[in-house]
Amino acid sequence: MSSKIVENIVWVILGILYLLTFRYEDSVVFLDVGQGDATLIQKGNVQMLVDGGPDDSVLYQLQKYMPMYDRRIEYVLLTHPHDDHLMGLLRVLERYEVGEILYYPVCYENENYEYLLQSYGNTRKVGAGDTIRLEDIEVKILWPVLKRDAVGCVKQFDGNLNNDSLVIQFEYMNKRFLLMGDIESNVETLLLTQQIVSSKYDILKAGHHCSKSSSSETFINIVSPSVAVCSVAKENSFGHPSSETLNIFSKYNVQYLLTYKEGNIQIK
Repeated sequence: MSSKIVENIVWVILGILYLLTFRYEDSVVFLDVGQGDATLIQKGNVQMLVDGGPDDSVLYQLQKYMPMYDRRIEYVLLTHPHDDHLMGLLRVLERYEVGEILYYPVCYENENYEYLLQSYGNTRKVGAGDTIRLEDIEVKILWPVLKRDAVGCVKQFDGNLNNDSLVIQFEYMNKRFLLMGDIESNVETLLLTQQIVSSKYDILKAGHHCSKSSSSETFINIVSPSVAVCSVAKENSFGHPSSETLNIFSKYNVQYLLTYKEGNIQIK
């Protein structure tokens, strides 16, 4: 028997073993995609991917939680169209069948954002008050407010695109999750004063890569998470995470996890 035939037989056996042994895990995974955001919410073989990071790193990370034969993601959600959240989603859309692309239609000149909106017909505008059901998980959009009768794109809230990030909340595996996109402290204050967010979350995906412009002391004190996740690259040019922010977490006994140190952070 030739070595080539033996090699092929080995690959077939390995493939069969993979198919027999792979098991989906109900979990929320904050993916290590460098200086960007990507979060996988998985319930059995049903998934929502929130943001995709800055490049194709997300494809490698998804393979760890989705078998090679599962080429469908039910929802992808773009919190806002900065490239460190958007570019990986474009790579995902090339490789996977996606049920719906959820986004907030903020006005922003970016050729990659324009490509997304012009190239795919399965986009859906979402805003505060919308709920997306992922099996028995209700993913609630808390911010920003979408004027339902608006035509075209929506003017930025305050000229800072970070503050037009979709903020989402859901309960899963007996835990409360709050994902803040890149929201900064002035909108955090608004979310508190209008009682849009409440206290006692278990897991916080902290805003804007744990920069000093987000996760204010008042916000962390009231929201009171057990764990804060910072999606961040090692030695990035932005100085994230901020030592000020990490000190606030420590002051309020919030365990903080950094993706560049921990790798993928899986909550299950």
